[in-house]
Amino acid sequence: MKAAFLTPAITLFREDGTLDTQSQAHLYDFLIEKGTDGLLVEGSSSEFFAMTMEQRRAAAQFAIEHVNRRVKLIVGTSSMVASEIVELSRFCLERGADAVMILPPYYFHFGDEALLQYYGTLARQIDGPIYIYNFPDNTGYTVSPEVVLELARTYPNIVGIKDTTTGMDHTREVIKAVKAARPDFEVYSGLDDNLAHNVLDGGDGCISALCNVVPEVFARWVRAAREEDLSGMAACQQAVNRLMDLYQIRSPFLPVFKKALQLRGVVQNSISTFPMPNAGGDDDARITEILGREGIACGTSKKG
Repeated sequence: MKAAFLTPAITLFREDGTLDTQSQAHLYDFLIEKGTDGLLVEGSSSEFFAMTMEQRRAAAQFAIEHVNRRVKLIVGTSSMVASEIVELSRFCLERGADAVMILPPYYFHFGDEALLQYYGTLARQIDGPIYIYNFPDNTGYTVSPEVVLELARTYPNIVGIKDTTTGMDHTREVIKAVKAARPDFEVYSGLDDNLAHNVLDGGDGCISALCNVVPEVFARWVRAAREEDLSGMAACQQAVNRLMDLYQIRSPFLPVFKKALQLRGVVQNSISTFPMPNAGGDDDARITEILGREGIACGTSKKG
C-alpha cells in the first residue's frame, strides 16, 4: 500500500528572535534519522506568518543546504502579496527545493472562479512543482474538490495538495475527483490521525505536526501500511490517537511541541515568535506523562 509521511518542521528561534540554526540542524537530522519521507519548511508549524521575508529566505536557504537532498524538501511560500509568493518560490526552487506549497488568499473568502484565477496565475509564473495548501480553519473557507480537479487538469506543475481538514470527508472527495484524472497527483492529509484513513482511501499519506515530536511512531505506521500490516497500522493509529493529547495542553500547540522536543533532548530551547506564548514549566510533567505512556523517554535538554 502506498504511504508516506512528511514533517512540517517547526522553526527554532533564539531569545533575540533570530533563527537558531544549530537547533534547526539538530531537528532536521533527528527527523531524517528517524525516517521521515520529507520535510515541509515554512508551513503553519514553522510560524512563517511571524517571520520577515529576509528571515524566510534565510530559513529556506539553510534548509535546502542542510537537508542536501537527503529527503524531499517542500518550502511554504504563502503570502498575501502575490509578487512575494512568486519571488520566494523562484528563490527556493532555483536553489534546490523540490517544490513549494501555497495557501489560498486569506482574510477575505474567495469563490471557485477567483481561486482558479489565483492558482493559475501563480502556476504560470512559477517554474516548478506546486502543492495547494487547503486549511479552512485558518483561511475561513475551503478549496473545493472541483477547483482542485480543474487546477490539476490544467497545470501539470500543480502536483498535489495538503488537505488540513477535520475528518476525511473533504479529502476523500478530492481523492475521488482528482486521482481518476491524474493518478500522479499527491493528496496528503494535514491532521495526524487521518494517515491510515487517507491511504486506505487511495491518498498518499499525511503532512502533520505531531511527527516533529514522534517521527519514529509515524515511520512504524508508514512501514506497516507499505507492508499491508493491518494490525501494525491499528496499533500505530491508536498510539497516535493517544499522543494527540499533546494538542490539548495549550493553544496554540506549537510551544508545547517545541518543549517536547527540548525535553527529548533534540533542541536547545522552546522559544516561539511573538505573540505566540511560550510553554510554561507546568507543561513539562504533562508532556512527559503523555510521551512516557508510549515508551518515549524524556531526558535532559540539548545544550548545543
